[in-house]
Amino acid sequence: MKEILTRNLSLKILSIVIAFFVWLAVVNVSDPQITDRKEITLDVINGEVMTKAGMAYEIEGKRTTVTVSYLVRTRDRMNVTGSDFRAYIDLADYYPATSTVPVYVEVLNNKDYYIESVAARPAVVRIKTEQIQEKDFDLQIHPQGQVANGYEVENIQLDHDMVTVKGPESVIGRINSVGIEINLSEGMEGKAVPVFYDANGNDLSLDDRVTVNIPEISYMIKLMKVKQLRLEFEVGGRVAEGYRYVGMEASTDVVSVMGVDSVVSQIDTITIPAEALSLDGARGDRLVAVNVEDYLPDKQNMSIPWNSQVTVTLKVRELSTRTMEVPTNRIIREGEENQNYYDYDQDSIQVTVEGLPEELESLDVTDLILEMDVSGLEVGSYAGVLSFKGLSEELAVVSYSDFQVIISSKDAGPGASSGASSETEGTSEEEGGEGEIRAALGSSVAASQSLEETSASESHSLEGVGPGHPSQPEETGE
Repeated sequence: MKEILTRNLSLKILSIVIAFFVWLAVVNVSDPQITDRKEITLDVINGEVMTKAGMAYEIEGKRTTVTVSYLVRTRDRMNVTGSDFRAYIDLADYYPATSTVPVYVEVLNNKDYYIESVAARPAVVRIKTEQIQEKDFDLQIHPQGQVANGYEVENIQLDHDMVTVKGPESVIGRINSVGIEINLSEGMEGKAVPVFYDANGNDLSLDDRVTVNIPEISYMIKLMKVKQLRLEFEVGGRVAEGYRYVGMEASTDVVSVMGVDSVVSQIDTITIPAEALSLDGARGDRLVAVNVEDYLPDKQNMSIPWNSQVTVTLKVRELSTRTMEVPTNRIIREGEENQNYYDYDQDSIQVTVEGLPEELESLDVTDLILEMDVSGLEVGSYAGVLSFKGLSEELAVVSYSDFQVIISSKDAGPGASSGASSETEGTSEEEGGEGEIRAALGSSVAASQSLEETSASESHSLEGVGPGHPSQPEETGE
């Protein structure tokens, strides 16, 4: 088989070449006619006819071209181009019964090349029509990007805040909102094209049948300085008796303010005054809602753009008391005289301390420092008046039981009274000695009577008085 194909190969190739040239000569001599085709863009004229009738139109299938066929001689075929034709429809010829219009073809150039009239396929196109709707939309601003660090957008001003959209009902019905997208990093002013959004906030791509009365919106961005300011709280008023304010908690201790740069940069704190955080009569925690914006130093030039509410909890707890047995030998005497003896009518006293339960629980007798001022007191018996030190500020002595301090002269021996003296000067030593003995006996009797009278008296009360509150001593000895 291979030998048959390759045998006389040169003669076979030569015969093919000769056949081609023979065909070419025949064609040129006979010049046969052929049918050719071009794809031509379809134009629409007199569209305003529909617009005036309040109708929107669309070519069914969104056809944009038609096929133009024509008869031409073979030798002229290469001279024919698509630009030689114009295909169009005239909406003035619209036939509502069938919703169709005919397609017209016009030969613009090289008319001598065509043997017969040209024809378009399809010869008619179907037109879809619907009512035109106009609808107003408020413009929504959609900022993009970020402004410079330390600044926030106070507002964005638009030259128009509403646009009117016009188009087919079915298309307008798909529009949920209209807005503009502004890139905050591209400058403080500019122009933006309205963007259409559906109900889910997605961009809508609409055809050119939809128009907007304002195609471009001018905008201007106003920035304000933003700074975090520390909050300072002042607490005022007095809690109910038997209660104590123990502290406060706030939902936040800083707020971000926005305002004129020259004003905001000069302020570091915002003070919440005591009248806003009053404890008057409180018997438990008090919850106070504070609007920080009410206490801005310069309300005209600064504001709090976000949440300005701060919740403050003023903590109040009920106080307890604890009574302790304190030995009288722990009393420190201030101003005592070296020539006197100082004794007490009892070995211990009851001291009542007020404070929070956990503070009282850890209190020990050794934490109490008892002081008594005996300066200027002469021999005799006196009601004890104490001051207390060593307690923390959270604790206070509210009362202690009565006791007597007995002062006697060392010269007369323990228990002697200075109320008796020698009867006359210049008496004999025997008489003087008897007088001193009688005076000492009289002083002891007086001291014994004074102790019986004071043992029935009530304890000292220090209610509402802190440590160190003085009382006036009452002299009982004569």
